[in-house]
Amino acid sequence: MLRIIILSLLMVYSSIAQTTIVKGKLLDANNKPSKYALVGIWEEGQPKGKDFVSCDKDGNYKIILTKPMKNVLLFSIPGHNALKIPVINNKDKEFTIDVTLATYKYKTNFDDVGLSGTFNNFNINSPTKMIKQNDGSYKYEINSDKDKIKFQLCNIVTNGRTINAPNSISYEADSTGDYFSILKVKDGKASIVFNPKDLFIKNSKEKISVSGSNYDKKMIEATIKHDEVRADIIAKLQTLMKNNKSTKKFHYDSNNYFVNLTKKISTENDKSVKDYLKLIYISFAPFKPVDYDSSKASKYFETLQPDNYVWELLPYSFSSCYVFFSRDEWKKIQEKFLKNATSDILKSSILMQKLAFAKYTSNKEEYASIRKRLKSEYSYLRQVKQTLKMFPLNSKIEVGAPIPDFEVVSLDNKNEKFSKKSMLGKIYMIDFWATWCMPCVGEMKFLHNAYEKFKDKGFEILSLSSDRDAETVSKFRSEKWKMPWKHSLLNGQEGRKIQSDFEVFGIPKPILVDADGKILAMQGELRGENLEKTLSKYFK
Repeated sequence: MLRIIILSLLMVYSSIAQTTIVKGKLLDANNKPSKYALVGIWEEGQPKGKDFVSCDKDGNYKIILTKPMKNVLLFSIPGHNALKIPVINNKDKEFTIDVTLATYKYKTNFDDVGLSGTFNNFNINSPTKMIKQNDGSYKYEINSDKDKIKFQLCNIVTNGRTINAPNSISYEADSTGDYFSILKVKDGKASIVFNPKDLFIKNSKEKISVSGSNYDKKMIEATIKHDEVRADIIAKLQTLMKNNKSTKKFHYDSNNYFVNLTKKISTENDKSVKDYLKLIYISFAPFKPVDYDSSKASKYFETLQPDNYVWELLPYSFSSCYVFFSRDEWKKIQEKFLKNATSDILKSSILMQKLAFAKYTSNKEEYASIRKRLKSEYSYLRQVKQTLKMFPLNSKIEVGAPIPDFEVVSLDNKNEKFSKKSMLGKIYMIDFWATWCMPCVGEMKFLHNAYEKFKDKGFEILSLSSDRDAETVSKFRSEKWKMPWKHSLLNGQEGRKIQSDFEVFGIPKPILVDADGKILAMQGELRGENLEKTLSKYFK
């Protein structure tokens, strides 16, 4: 009997297991191979990739995918933007993806070049600053008892990543798509020199060519275009917020992207591709593009049943559909999908959304119930593991609890400190934020209005920034929003400890504290227009 069961399980496994082989050529922006070129598998929710393979002297690679359904390939070369390409492992197949990468997009001014490396425990929050030389280069001297050091440059590319330095003696991949530069140490000393003139800059876009599978060609092209449009929308929204402009009337002009997308949907014969295109269309509903048809999006949603595997390819798109329904209707739809969906990724995604909302609205009973289900049914998923860490069952930071002890130095006066003890006797709000956090910037109007209305009644704000340096905050306050209240910077080990003590896993995180140092309100009660409503309860 046991043998029969084992054979049956093997037969079932063999019937669902599949392998996709992807091969091709990976080249740099000059269409040349690199001995450091790598292709690996990147998993969502993870900072690093895995199972990397090297390219041969001509740039050829071959990688085997065994995880069912969605995989993401990560293509990387030193000095270039890494590229992620999704591949659907839905059957045994082999096809080709040829890639030419584009160089990094560098800043126009290198006025704050920093270093992260073995000499400062790879601290990217407070990088070691390089000293500018008369010839325009930057230099930093290091004493070390090691044979070599590895490091990355900070604050020189537009997307804020740490990257390798040009002209290094060798490179070591950091498994995120970037590389460490390697420098030899001689007689206990090493000198890191960065000259902007040595940067490899070429104004070209990455190139992707797919052959051998029409299905994969269509899916990859659709995904790349989706990513481009989504990134453009977010960039435009960020620009509006940075310039203190409202996003409520924002309507994105896609240059007929959505009109053309509906045409592709109507003419596509492959049902899997057709459903994926529908899902892409649905995912843009919250952005209200100019040429977007919400009625079509709603109909597309109705045709995609919960057990359709395509949901797994873009699970966050499900949450975009809430705009089509009332709150009560949406709750019923969520429950329908949780009951009938076959994808654990989709179901866990829905539960994580519900968990965050329960936390945001301080619904303790629902929060505990959802968290229990996530832990018992989906804790094997990496993103769920991370979510469970971010949302502990027994939080120390909740309404009625005393806040942890803290002490920070004022950004406006180095001789002044703010602490739990110094703030006793006042009702104040601790605002965990950063200049690079667009939701934080989006709260500025509400913060300023509330402060202006209640400051004469004793209301205080203590903004604790996660920015890398005080200069960034000062520039933001002089050019964007004045923020005429108390400020400090959370960097270094002490800053990280404060964030850990206050359970800051994401920002903005506002916490209203009473005169005795206990929490009065949190999160949703202190965001947007709710801030003034909440403060009105305590300042008559």
